[in-house]
Amino acid sequence: MSSAESEDNQPMSLSAQLAKAQALMGDQDQPNSDESSAKTHPLVRALSILENLQEHIQQAAIFSTNEYLSDIQTSSLPLLAVEFHMAKVYLQLRTSSSTSRNTHVKKAVDLFHLFLHRCDNLEGILNEDVKTQYSAIPDINLDQEEEFPSKPLPSPSRDEKIARYRQSKELKNKISQMNAQLSQRKRLDLQDHEEMEGHDEDSLLRAMYLYQMNEFALDTVEELYSTTMELQMLQMAVKMERDRDHMDHHRQTGRHANGGRGQAPMDSRGFVRPPPPDPNQRMKMTQVLQDPVTGELIFKKQELQAAVFRPSWNQPTMSLEELGDKEVREAMEREAKQKVAEDKAKDAPRRYEYLVRDGMEDNADLVDASAKIDREWDDWKDENPKGSGNKMGDRGDRNF
Repeated sequence: MSSAESEDNQPMSLSAQLAKAQALMGDQDQPNSDESSAKTHPLVRALSILENLQEHIQQAAIFSTNEYLSDIQTSSLPLLAVEFHMAKVYLQLRTSSSTSRNTHVKKAVDLFHLFLHRCDNLEGILNEDVKTQYSAIPDINLDQEEEFPSKPLPSPSRDEKIARYRQSKELKNKISQMNAQLSQRKRLDLQDHEEMEGHDEDSLLRAMYLYQMNEFALDTVEELYSTTMELQMLQMAVKMERDRDHMDHHRQTGRHANGGRGQAPMDSRGFVRPPPPDPNQRMKMTQVLQDPVTGELIFKKQELQAAVFRPSWNQPTMSLEELGDKEVREAMEREAKQKVAEDKAKDAPRRYEYLVRDGMEDNADLVDASAKIDREWDDWKDENPKGSGNKMGDRGDRNF
C-alpha cells in the first residue's frame, strides 16, 4: 500500500499525509528492536511520507518564487514545514556509526536552512525577531567543505536563549488558544463563514498556521546552533573510525602478505591474539580474610577492585541541607541549656551586694542565705589580711 493512500485505497490529500507523518513521529517511542522490521519503524515510515510530499510539492510548484503570501491557500500553509519535519526525523533516527550520524545531521542542517530560506522569501510569514536571528546564522555549503565547519557558530548568549524560549512559549500559548477556539466552533456547529470573536474559520486557521511557522523557525534556529557543535564532535569521531579501519586494513594485508610466518597469531579481524598461558606458571590464589569483629569474609581482590575509582580524599557524609539542620538543632540545644543554667544561677545563694545588683533583695530566702555567705567571707578576710600572702617581699635587691 502506498503511503499516499489510506486503508480503503482512497488517495490522501497532502494535508492528510502530513498529519499522518506527524502522528508517526509521535509514535517513535514504541519498542522496535527487530532488524527485519526496520523499514516499518514509525520514523522511517514518516520520513518516506515526507519525502514523497517534498517531491510532490516541487513537481506541482505549490510554492513558487514569484508568489506572495496572499496567493497561498490556507490549507497549503502547513506544507511549508515539510523540510522542518524531515530534519527533525533525521535527527531522531538511530544510527550504528558516527559516519551515519554525521550524514544524517548534515542532511538535517540542509533541510533546516531550506525551510528558513523558503519562509524568509515569502514576505509576512516570519516576524522581525525571527528574521534577525536567522540572518545572524551564516549559510554554510556542506558539500564543498571536507570538515564541517572549520569554525563553529558563535554560541548564543544566555539572554538570547531566554528571549528565544519566551517567544516560543508565547507562540505555543497562542496556538493552544486558537485550537481551543476551533474546538469551540465545532461544538457550536458553526459554518465556515460564520464569525466568532472576529474570526471565521479560514482566518483563524491562517493565523494559527503562521504562528506555527514562527514557532518552527525558532526551533530551527536553536537546532542549528546545537547541530553545529555536534558536527564538530562527529567530525573527530569519523576521523577516528576512518583511521581505525585503515589500520585494520593494513593488518589484514600484512598477514596475507607474510603468509602468517614470523608474526604473532591474529584473529579474523586482524587483531593480535594474546599468547597462550604458561603451563609452568603457578596459580594465583585469591586471599580470603575474616573480619575479627563481625566474622564476615573479606576477599582482598574484591576489596582492591572496589577501591580502584575511589577518591583519595574524604568524601562528604552529609549534604549542605543536612549540615544546616544539624547546626540549627545544636544551636537550639545550647540556647535551651544556657537558659536553664541562667535560671539556676538566678535562684542560687550569693552575697547580698550581688542580690542588690540583680534586684533580688526582696527575696527573704536568698537574703538569709546571703547573710551566711557574707559572714563566711568576712571571716576569711580576717584570717587572710591583705598582703599576707607576699612571703618573698623582703628578699632580693630593693633597688629593682
